[in-house]
Amino acid sequence: MLRKTVIISLSISIFVIAICACVLLYNNVSFMTNARFAGKVNISIEKAEKWAEANRSSILKKKNAALLMMLRKCDELKNNPVFEDIVKTFLDTPIPNYTTCWKREIDPNRPVNSFDLNKAIEKESIDNKWMLYAIAPDKAHIGPEEMFLFDTERWQKRQLTHQLIALVKLRETQGPDQKLDKLIERLCSRLSSELYFDLAVVDIYIQKVMFTLMAGHQEKIRRRWVERIIANQQADGGWNDRWFCFTSNRRPTLNFKNRSGDQHATIQAVTALYLIKYKYPEYFGLQ
Repeated sequence: MLRKTVIISLSISIFVIAICACVLLYNNVSFMTNARFAGKVNISIEKAEKWAEANRSSILKKKNAALLMMLRKCDELKNNPVFEDIVKTFLDTPIPNYTTCWKREIDPNRPVNSFDLNKAIEKESIDNKWMLYAIAPDKAHIGPEEMFLFDTERWQKRQLTHQLIALVKLRETQGPDQKLDKLIERLCSRLSSELYFDLAVVDIYIQKVMFTLMAGHQEKIRRRWVERIIANQQADGGWNDRWFCFTSNRRPTLNFKNRSGDQHATIQAVTALYLIKYKYPEYFGLQ
């Protein structure tokens, strides 16, 4: 009886280990040829560009400076008239009150009023405080220590990715800095370690990949993760915060009707693909 129990237990253990190994293999190992991957990247970008053109009005209505900053980054990598027009229209359109300082996130040459900046910092959540500080640290009345911006292990989940992109922006504002480079690399390593075990290709998954690429650490991104992002593109050319029944907050959602893309996930995904194709093509086997 004992022998039978041991055999059954071992069999179950081996089965579980095999399943886990298959899942990790599926998530992290690419079996796609360079030529096929290049073709999928091209098709995916083309569909996403059409999505952006079709959703121009909703992007401008949302006025999300971070997403517009990403579109400008794409246009800098490879000129895209649609992206260029969306960004220009936003920058040329007056924004009421103190929120105008957010335009500095998109255009580093944009003047920033110290009063408006600090009023915005006062009213915003910690994530946005980081970015507002990063775009004009010389005018902010709050320091990074007060916001734990330089803490390597404190922040988790979406606050971790937002911490990273704020530090990338700070590096762009202040110029090269060895300590800042080391901190950015550490945060990218943390995200890369998470991606290794992440199965749900949702908004935060895309964000981890894209922000790590924006930080200049393409070596921490596996091509398989990009393949999985491409595979989750929706029929309308966009992406959304849904992988089967899971979302970024890991709560199962049983509504399967809405499978259209949303601008947050879509602009992040197309930015990742632009970085891969036009900034890091050799690393990802596109050359």
